[in-house]
Amino acid sequence: MIQSNWSLPTRWLHIGLAATVTAQLFISLIMAPPIHQDASALAHGAYQVHEVVGLAAVAIVLAHWLWTMIAKADGGRSHLFPWRGEALAAVKGDIVALMNRRLPDGGPRGGLPGLVHGLGFLAVSGMAVTGAVLFAIFPDAGRPGPIAHWFKEVHQFLANFVWAYWYGHVGLALLHKWSGHPNVKAMFSLGT
Repeated sequence: MIQSNWSLPTRWLHIGLAATVTAQLFISLIMAPPIHQDASALAHGAYQVHEVVGLAAVAIVLAHWLWTMIAKADGGRSHLFPWRGEALAAVKGDIVALMNRRLPDGGPRGGLPGLVHGLGFLAVSGMAVTGAVLFAIFPDAGRPGPIAHWFKEVHQFLANFVWAYWYGHVGLALLHKWSGHPNVKAMFSLGT
């Protein structure tokens, strides 16, 4: 079994985010809210599944934020948000490495991979917050009010970033795998 530098809670949270975000993105392609009365039963059912999976995603996002704030494992906050000091220097070093055609190592060391994870986590967090608000205020019948409509627009706007992140994240994970880096196997290994 591969030894991972990632803590077990981080790996479980990543798996939870990967599963719920992927499901949410693809469910959104076929769903329709109840106010679209001409939509199919499949589209309405997909909307209900989107709500349930969305609530699970909100719980995982909250747990991930809590873990990020309290954990010293996996680089803590500076891994995802390397805005200053050594963490920022690592990002700059990784950019120089990329300019020299060398793929930076992944893992909990931070640097550019950590920054990219942090930006994706912010986008997913925005989706979770706006989705939770929509779950609470979006009407089951009738037209949504201006506040619900605004949250729906923001939710859909953020979805573009999450789609871009999803494709980029999967693509870079595969690039790391093909380059011989053990990142993917290490992240999805559930042993200690």
